[in-house]
Amino acid sequence: MTQYDDPVANNAAIELHGDFTGGEFIYLGLDEIAYIKQVEENGEHAFGIFAADGEQIGAAPDYKLACAVSIQNDLYPVSVH
Repeated sequence: MTQYDDPVANNAAIELHGDFTGGEFIYLGLDEIAYIKQVEENGEHAFGIFAADGEQIGAAPDYKLACAVSIQNDLYPVSVH
């Protein structure tokens, strides 16, 4: 069982200490979180996989596959609406 099997296990609030600038927030979760949102790739609906800084790092034909690809690459998938 991995940490991703139980979605409630890691839903604790994150405490941030100190003041962050807008530019510093970009790097929060950069190597840990993959943002998943619906996109259009080559005229077809797909789900884009994005890094915390907004760079698209992948795409998949469906949501579950996008999440699986993220987890396989040690990223925690988060849905963006």
